[in-house]
Amino acid sequence: MLRRDEDGFIVTYDPERASLDTAAVLARVLLSSEGVTVFEVILEGHDPDLTALYRAASKLLLDVEITSGPRITEPTVKVRSQEPTQATYFIPEGWELSDALDRLPAAFAGARPEVARHLKRIERAKRTSDGTMDRALDVVARLVLETDDPNGVYDEVLQLLHQIHTEQTTAAPTTSVA
Repeated sequence: MLRRDEDGFIVTYDPERASLDTAAVLARVLLSSEGVTVFEVILEGHDPDLTALYRAASKLLLDVEITSGPRITEPTVKVRSQEPTQATYFIPEGWELSDALDRLPAAFAGARPEVARHLKRIERAKRTSDGTMDRALDVVARLVLETDDPNGVYDEVLQLLHQIHTEQTTAAPTTSVA
């Protein structure tokens, strides 16, 4: 069951009928069909390590799947066919979740290296901006994740900033002194 709650959505599922992994993926797909991108999954009433793992993975637009298959022997990010922005973080069943969380950045970088490099650059920029640009840089990071086109995002942002600067310059009031 999916319902809106102020600025977010709440998903309730029956663990007897569906796994947490399945419920989270279905909610993401349903919201995506409505034009909503899920940038943060917060679990309530679950193991703290599982909650931290889902939250960190969701910030990278990753689904999480804990699998018992023999093909996954360590945590890994797999990108779905032709859509690099749709990926899953596969974790072998029984794997230590805190270790899987620690391995997440490297697994993500292995699957989407260019995006990972740009996200690191954005994080460095946030640290040097003393908090003044955090929200704007978070938006840039999300756009990079969504589009898989860092250079295109930067070009669009610079063009937008140039337009705003030009509009402010031409709209500046003039004063005359008599």
